[in-house]
Amino acid sequence: MAEQMIPYTHWAYFPDEDSARACATELADYVTRVKQTVSGDAPPWLLLAGRDVSVDHMVERHAEVEAIVIRHGGDYDGGESSWLNGEPVADPMLTFQPDSD
Repeated sequence: MAEQMIPYTHWAYFPDEDSARACATELADYVTRVKQTVSGDAPPWLLLAGRDVSVDHMVERHAEVEAIVIRHGGDYDGGESSWLNGEPVADPMLTFQPDSD
């Protein structure tokens, strides 16, 4: 039986943009987005890192990304898969492309 793959997005917060971008560079096999946060409670920079992962190897991937985030001075906030109509889909936060003028 083929292993089941699902889109999975990791969330991490950083004290500065440079640390977030350095971490994103190390996660080159992920789709990444670095955004400034609007909440006063969270550190000011959010890194989203997503890719398809094997359900059977999710724990290993989770630990790998957490270690990379910590190495770059970030706070790892876990990960999640997004679902629509009972099917896994890529996180809209990763796939949204703002209109450019």
